[in-house]
Amino acid sequence: MPSREKIMVLMDTSDADRTLLKFLEIIATTNETQEIHFFNSISEMKIPDEVLKEFPEIKEKSIAERKSKIEVLAKSVLPKKLVDISQVHIKEGAPSKAILRFVEKNDIDLIIMGRHKNFIGGGVLSNRLARRAACSLFIIPEGAEPNTSLLHVPCDFSNHSRIAMEEAIKVARKYKDVKIICQNVYTVPGGYHYSGKTYEEFAEVMQSNAARDYKRFMSEIDHEGVSLEVVYSLDTNDNPVTDIIDFAHDNQPGAIFIGVKGRTSTTALFIGSRAEQLIQYNNDIPMMVVRPKGKNAGLMDLIREI
Repeated sequence: MPSREKIMVLMDTSDADRTLLKFLEIIATTNETQEIHFFNSISEMKIPDEVLKEFPEIKEKSIAERKSKIEVLAKSVLPKKLVDISQVHIKEGAPSKAILRFVEKNDIDLIIMGRHKNFIGGGVLSNRLARRAACSLFIIPEGAEPNTSLLHVPCDFSNHSRIAMEEAIKVARKYKDVKIICQNVYTVPGGYHYSGKTYEEFAEVMQSNAARDYKRFMSEIDHEGVSLEVVYSLDTNDNPVTDIIDFAHDNQPGAIFIGVKGRTSTTALFIGSRAEQLIQYNNDIPMMVVRPKGKNAGLMDLIREI
């Protein structure tokens, strides 16, 4: 299992925080976590100087109240051994910049953050962190329940898919009775009719090709002893993301795993349009965005990929 010694949990003091703590307890307990950092960002307090002179304690008391609320919740939900290794940090200002600075300074291994189901634009911060944070990111929808029995890995047999699959396999070996479903979404190319085959016949050709790719892909990954199933989905609307989300809704996995390449916080300009769409539109299923630490790309590597 990748290192989970230092976990950062983004709290917003809403009811959704309880969901994060449920997942945190399982992850931290099974991975022998050494440090837990609860992080809360508050808007910059623009208080006129004259008002501050009259009420100098406003800012300090506001921060202290927020910190106390998180501490009380953590103590009421988590076992003492996890409370004892936790700290609460309240930072003022833009959340993404504060979070990224904290991740770098404290060498964080995993960020856990919530996602409000009915919050418009809720994928903005998560996409920003997925692009730039130098660690993995676990996005947990409000009200989700921990479930390790089924893991979903959308797979196009790329290096990104390999990163995600290897992480899912490591998780499967950590828990009992876990099944991984590898979903490949394939398409029928335009001009298929020049082959003399019907749409359905050429779809079979493409699926057979995907099956060969899957065998080659898995032959290079150690998956001995892991329960695996591969599913091939024909994309009929030129949008594989909807096929992935529909499959997840139908099967209700405990988490979707997607992989992104390692990047430094200063050179991460994108994570792939499909990955970003999944993060933006998936409001219901927990999603692990896997970024291996210590494999960050340099600027020239990034330029070559653009």
